[in-house]
Amino acid sequence: MQVLLISTYELGHQPLGLASPAAHIIAAGLPVKCLDLAVEPFDEEKVREAEFVGISVPMHTALRLGVKAAKRVRELNKRCHIGFYGLYASLNGEYLLRTRANSVIGGEYESPLVNLLQRLNGKSNGGSYGVWTNFPTFEIFLGRQQFLPPVRNLLPPLQRYAHLDNGNGELKMVGYVEGSRGCAHRCRHCPITPVYEGRLRIVQQDVVLQDITNLVQMGAQHITFGDPDFLNGVKHSMRIVHRMKEQFPQLTFDVTVKIEHILEHRSVIEELGRLGCMFILSAVESLNDDILRYLDKGHTAADVIEALKITRDANVTLRPSLVSFTPWTTLDDYLKVLEFVQEYDLIYNVDPVQYSIRLLVPPGSWLLNVPQMKPFITKLDEENFAYQWEHPDPRLDQVYQDVSQVVEQAARMKEDPLITFYKIKDLALRAMIGRRFSLTSTKALSKSRRPPRLTESWFC
Repeated sequence: MQVLLISTYELGHQPLGLASPAAHIIAAGLPVKCLDLAVEPFDEEKVREAEFVGISVPMHTALRLGVKAAKRVRELNKRCHIGFYGLYASLNGEYLLRTRANSVIGGEYESPLVNLLQRLNGKSNGGSYGVWTNFPTFEIFLGRQQFLPPVRNLLPPLQRYAHLDNGNGELKMVGYVEGSRGCAHRCRHCPITPVYEGRLRIVQQDVVLQDITNLVQMGAQHITFGDPDFLNGVKHSMRIVHRMKEQFPQLTFDVTVKIEHILEHRSVIEELGRLGCMFILSAVESLNDDILRYLDKGHTAADVIEALKITRDANVTLRPSLVSFTPWTTLDDYLKVLEFVQEYDLIYNVDPVQYSIRLLVPPGSWLLNVPQMKPFITKLDEENFAYQWEHPDPRLDQVYQDVSQVVEQAARMKEDPLITFYKIKDLALRAMIGRRFSLTSTKALSKSRRPPRLTESWFC
């Protein structure tokens, strides 16, 4: 059986959603090829010869593109089995099985995927736990697995993916690893919550370190730890970092950490800074405490200020992510975020795309059970994999559309984020008070050098 694994979008890094299952499939004695459509052209020959095509969908954008890829696959190959796997597969499993997929796998996908392939290949007569082939009989597999080092040589080289810009124009190649999956927390808007429900799954240390070794041999000078929250398992994560730095002292790295954990683990943040952490991505989401409570974020606006102080004291850049538009966001809320970013000299810390993020409510979202959300939900838009919601103030919807256009154009033109920021602020001020903001007065308002960042912005 010839297996083809396809990725469409994984935030500018080599897709672990291909490299990890590929290792398990090879260990099971099956041939596998990979195709990353984010950086490679659609390979019709690979598609035609495949008997199984697995499409990795770890996020919403990947699912939208993955469905389009599945359509092309089916046009070229009528006989192959098409399976979707990853976080957004099980959330949208019913629709996928009706329209594009022969099977769907959510949660921990390596073991169920191998079991499915063995059954399709006639090597097993048993069922495939965690594999959804018909509705409604489905259970997500969240069992603990013995992972294998991801297979990297089936993917395009690191040069094809996002680099680290250290702030002075120097670019470094980046490798992406994960030390854990799932999350111990249950933020209501997060797609991890309805799948893992507060569970955490650890990737064995030796596997992570072997993967890092392989990436360094491929040229990686910086490592992104893509764990949903790097400090969910503090001891596990810090052991990995210490062992990494002992073996590769020149490596720098970045991590994702909740605001709540930055406050809880101040000494760890200081240690991360000493060990070479360049920046921390943290889901600030909003500066409105009511909104943060509806999302069950576990922090307040005041906590964000404290987290900023902690990271700056540790010489680590804080890079906030936002959910800029929710049903409860007012124009005043939106402007306060912009003013906060300006006041605390964070213009270059926040990717402009963050100002255009609108709350996504996928099927199964825990937001659907929040009383404050129910008045705004209209219907499930299956083809776009989300529930629609309407804002009570039409001005916010217009600002969202206008900001999205500004951000998209700025990305195409590679515009200075400082200029983009003030264009967005201009839109917000005009919507709020009908006053135009003068760009001529903003030339020297951001005095700090540009902080380190990846050359592809984070958003899902």
